[in-house]
Amino acid sequence: MVKRAIILAAGKGSKMFPFSEVRSKTTLKIAGKSLIRYNIESIMAMGIEEIVVVVSEENRRELENFLYDIENIQFVTDQTNLGSAESLVIGAELLSDTNEFIVLYGDTIIEQKDLEKLLKTKNRAVLLKKLKESARNWVGASMENGYVKSIGAHYRGDSITHQFAGFLFDELLLDEVKRTPDYFPDVKVGVGAPKERFLEAALLKSLEKDKLQAVECSGYFFDIDKPWHMLEANEFMVNHFCNALQENQLAEGATISKDATIHGHVKLGKNSRIGDRVVIHGNLIVGDNTVIDNGAIFNGNAVIGDQTIIRNYCIIYSGVSIGSHCIFDHCAEFLGGLVMDKVYLYHYGEFYGAIGSHTDIGAATVCGTLRFDDGETEHVVNGRKEVPLHFSNAAYLGDYCRTGVNTIIMPGCKIGAYSVLGAGAIIDKDIEKNSLVFVKQDLIIKKWSEKKYGW
Repeated sequence: MVKRAIILAAGKGSKMFPFSEVRSKTTLKIAGKSLIRYNIESIMAMGIEEIVVVVSEENRRELENFLYDIENIQFVTDQTNLGSAESLVIGAELLSDTNEFIVLYGDTIIEQKDLEKLLKTKNRAVLLKKLKESARNWVGASMENGYVKSIGAHYRGDSITHQFAGFLFDELLLDEVKRTPDYFPDVKVGVGAPKERFLEAALLKSLEKDKLQAVECSGYFFDIDKPWHMLEANEFMVNHFCNALQENQLAEGATISKDATIHGHVKLGKNSRIGDRVVIHGNLIVGDNTVIDNGAIFNGNAVIGDQTIIRNYCIIYSGVSIGSHCIFDHCAEFLGGLVMDKVYLYHYGEFYGAIGSHTDIGAATVCGTLRFDDGETEHVVNGRKEVPLHFSNAAYLGDYCRTGVNTIIMPGCKIGAYSVLGAGAIIDKDIEKNSLVFVKQDLIIKKWSEKKYGW
């Protein structure tokens, strides 16, 4: 039985703008749980006893903090910035035995039953998930009769049908990784490739010598490569966790007012409270010391963190997660998406999308959610244009931002971290980090008096 695992978490996450500035994307909370914990908790439940997490120097302390309570976990820093193959080699040096071990990415969520299928294979193998997006967005593979047929990177056409979810390695396959070329060895004519050592490139070379078993995922799978992937995963996992509630669960000190209306079930953490005139249509999971009060309305399932306040006729829509130490007040509306920790949204504010941590949303800040042409917004990721399958019209507001009164954010706009959007500004394009955006206004002042009325 496989007992060892390597988690690759040293990537820069540059495609996650505007949420790649202040954290490792593997620490993003999806439905209230850090992304990297999903797979780690699953493999521990399956009997994995030894885990090595490969991190960057910049994010090492952050990841150690997020995983401090997990025993039998080691961290190693990849300072080379040469790619996933190099990270794997560095991580393998800490394993007590490299005869058999699994390798997972730190930014994916894989249903446990599929991880179990991977561990039960007898030979070197890969776990694959059928592509939903264009193959041009991924390094992927095709499979035939239970084996990998081909591996390609950002291919045109439909010859690549799956993306990689996980790997079962042995010493021979690890030796191939050590010899991984500096460029991806098989791309289409005319397609550029970065100087980077990809783990998948090593598998491509091994196919020339031997077969590689392919196991197909049948459950849910999310690879958080871009901001809309985060929102898609969050919505799914919120509903997954909430729909599992079959009855109310109240921790010590938790209370529900008799004047609250609940059409569903709630799970409340310690000392959390649902107050008067609250209306809940769906199931709700709430952390510790959180207050939901005075007419707050939930129109569907939601996950709420610790020490958060939601009150005074706020409206929260379905599939939403809201972080810890947040304040939603005075008729604020959150139409869908994800809110990180310590976010203030109040005074008729309306938001749809993702809000980074420590962000202050000014009164009456609103998001456009529907384009006049009823179309989907085209996004630019690292200079390349694409239209996401989901959440293309959501707004993406980075960490440590603030908006002024009556700021308007148009569909699909991304605002970099540490930015300020001034009062009355209409944001209709992506804004880079550390930006101050304000309206230049010309005032026309003329004389006015009672004589204008004929006196």
